[in-house]
Amino acid sequence: MVDLFFKIVLPVLMIGIVTVAAHRWGPAVGGVLGAVPSKGGPILLFLALEVNPQFAATAAVTALGGAAGCGVFCLVYARVCHRTNWPVAGLISYGAFLVVWAAMIPMENWGLVPAFVATVVVLVASRRLLPTAPQTPKRKMARSDLPVRMGAGAAMVVFVTTAGPGFGATISGMLTTIPTVSAVMAIFTHAQEGPDRTVGVMRGMTHGLLGFGTFLAVVGATIVPLGIVPAFALALSAVVVVQAVELRSAFKVHRAPGLDDALLPEAAD
Repeated sequence: MVDLFFKIVLPVLMIGIVTVAAHRWGPAVGGVLGAVPSKGGPILLFLALEVNPQFAATAAVTALGGAAGCGVFCLVYARVCHRTNWPVAGLISYGAFLVVWAAMIPMENWGLVPAFVATVVVLVASRRLLPTAPQTPKRKMARSDLPVRMGAGAAMVVFVTTAGPGFGATISGMLTTIPTVSAVMAIFTHAQEGPDRTVGVMRGMTHGLLGFGTFLAVVGATIVPLGIVPAFALALSAVVVVQAVELRSAFKVHRAPGLDDALLPEAAD
């Protein structure tokens, strides 16, 4: 039951929470929450428990390249979603993720600090290159929307959590960060609410990914010397601090003349 909860239930619940938060407080806030390590954290925990802490540490360092790839995924999706439909946008964005992740594989040999610095640089650059997210009004959420999103997320998470350990630490690290929650949010928002709102979600995701990168770095640095419980406690504390800062940024409202308070907040640089 514990295995089922952490591998499937927790990530799927996060998709539901993110969907409701995006509808209630705006796509930027939903995007920040969507980057919380609800999938990557449990995967690394299971790798540490079922294989060993060193395997999990190596996967965490490798996963930093995947976190950078997630930032590029968000950037590319935001750039192409106005020009094409969601299947094409999704394929192009996943391709960009794989290219960035493959390019950063050698950083496993460089060490944790260079990998983390490079990841932060890529994430900040991705954020700077994102298009502006215009204010968009709320749209009524269909009854089928939430369960369909959660079902799609469940299918993706099951694949990642079952396939990862069989491919070694490097591939496990990539699968830890392969876009699942962000892809579900991007594709469903694009298909149901349009590209403008999708850009807002992707902007929020790039804010939140800094917290995810910090989580990976702390786990990679501390899990071997300190042990599993202290390492994850420190990593989760770091995520809380970083995501609190990013959420504060996401809640900043930019009101243009003539706009009323009914408009939703968007992320601010």
